[in-house]
Amino acid sequence: MKSLLSRVEKIQRECVDVQDKSKHLQQDCKFTLLRRKIGIEIKSAKDLIKERDNAEDVIPGSYKIAELSYHVRAKIREVILDTDKLEKMYQRSHDRFTKKNKADPEKEKKLELHKEEVGLARAHIQELELKSQKRTGNAFIPLATSNAGTVPTMLPDIDNEDFRQLHIHNKIIDGNLDKIYDLLQTTKEIAIDMGTNANKQSVMIDNLTQKTDKLEIKLETINVRLKKLIKGIRKADRFLIDVALICVLLGIGGFIMI
Repeated sequence: MKSLLSRVEKIQRECVDVQDKSKHLQQDCKFTLLRRKIGIEIKSAKDLIKERDNAEDVIPGSYKIAELSYHVRAKIREVILDTDKLEKMYQRSHDRFTKKNKADPEKEKKLELHKEEVGLARAHIQELELKSQKRTGNAFIPLATSNAGTVPTMLPDIDNEDFRQLHIHNKIIDGNLDKIYDLLQTTKEIAIDMGTNANKQSVMIDNLTQKTDKLEIKLETINVRLKKLIKGIRKADRFLIDVALICVLLGIGGFIMI
């Protein structure tokens, strides 16, 4: 019975995992379709702005220009609403991923890419707003500046495959750079530890040198004392020998006299 229950639970878990994966695929599919729709809307809005600007060159202040301006505003409004939906879809996916608290590098990369795509859509909206308010013809909106002046940068299309591939490669490069940075930090810490240990060893060597010098001084003092002691012992030995020789001579003299 327990075996049967465990099998049922296992099948149930597998079914839940399949359903969960199916939901993720559906969400990714919806996100991709909406992203492509926004890309088409952005291109359409840019074409309308270009058409309005060209018409204004031919017949400024005409009814056609007013009509085109209305269509531009409506198209930008449509892009804004769809981008809001796109951002909500990303946020829901992100919240679900965070709630699960489960490591999934592929999903994490995909969510990061979706976040970039939402940000890119917002940048296109800003560009469209500026172009719709001020005539720029075929010029583009500068996105970055430097000390040398304005550096114009073209916004990539939101559905541009090159942008997606570039983002993936950039993430790989960033990951490798992070690893290199971590290794450099570890090497730096090791070098600091080695320097600290070297300083400690230097202090220890200085202390040993000082103790060695003191021992050498003591040894020299002991050597001097030993020399004096040996000289004293030699003098005593000579005195005893002299006494013994005198005793021998006196004995021989006494024997002769007898």
